[in-house]
Amino acid sequence: MNTKPIKMRSRGYYSLSKRDAEGNPRTEGCPQNVIGNIITYTGAEHSLLVDSLDASLYAAVGTSVVERTRDSTSLGSEVSGRTGGESASRAGNEVDNLDGTSTVTLTRELFFTLGSKVGTFSEVGLYSSSAGGVFIAGQLIKDEFDNPTTVTVLVDEQLVITYTLEWTVPNNSLEVGSGSVTDADSNSYDYEIWAQPYFADYNGTSGTSRYFNTSSSNGISARTATGTTPRTPNLRQGTPWSVSLGTGGTVTANFSSETYGPSYFSLEDIVFLGIGIDGYYSSSSQGDISDTATALAASSIQNKAACVIKFLTPFSKTSDNSFSIDVEMVVEV
Repeated sequence: MNTKPIKMRSRGYYSLSKRDAEGNPRTEGCPQNVIGNIITYTGAEHSLLVDSLDASLYAAVGTSVVERTRDSTSLGSEVSGRTGGESASRAGNEVDNLDGTSTVTLTRELFFTLGSKVGTFSEVGLYSSSAGGVFIAGQLIKDEFDNPTTVTVLVDEQLVITYTLEWTVPNNSLEVGSGSVTDADSNSYDYEIWAQPYFADYNGTSGTSRYFNTSSSNGISARTATGTTPRTPNLRQGTPWSVSLGTGGTVTANFSSETYGPSYFSLEDIVFLGIGIDGYYSSSSQGDISDTATALAASSIQNKAACVIKFLTPFSKTSDNSFSIDVEMVVEV
């Protein structure tokens, strides 16, 4: 089962300032404008699908005069030493675009300690760790005419970088694929694939998403036509989603060939399958899949599916048959 690409867009910008030893602002030798930059393909993949949008990030400076591109994996010539890490809060920073997407705007203020960065610098960037890590975003320092320039920092000055990243993600279920499957008895079943909202809670406090990161698992949960909750426990085995970044920012996530033997479950009228759910379910809080495939109403954010398979004719899994599923989701970052 394969999906059409799910598009997630991003952009970034930053501003520079300096302070003296008493914390007073200094404007000499420091551009006063807001500078646009790129979010790299690897940075977008890491933030959207591996870590979380509100995770701690670290700023760095360099001396290269070469523009960064979305294929860049580092600053051109980074100067050793980064700021401390700063996270961001998603709560209150997500705006509904009324087109099935939301834009999340996250700002971090990152400080170099006084006197730790002395010299003239021409580029600024963000990384996922204090040493090494993924190059999230960056660009040359620009003047008000968008021409490359530099910032000069003296020994008695502190450089401050205010970095803003904007992410546009699905906030509603999207139909992203369809097809048919055939069982061992040659019965054919048509299906639709519904990608779930990126976040489990709109404008919530957690930046954890449904999509393929550490909260996303290799589990499935089934709901039948007659059941008000899934009729099976969450089924997990093997490894979680495997995620790979291709050219041009295309990320492929594969829920790879999971097979559940005859003894796992027996359901004669499966209507919905939630794919990639973490955690085990119990009693009536088992993460009921609604009949419009728009949400999984589990009590915790971890009990959420990345996608829902909707069978247009109920699918039968009998006690003498195994059940195998392979789902490939594609995201453009």
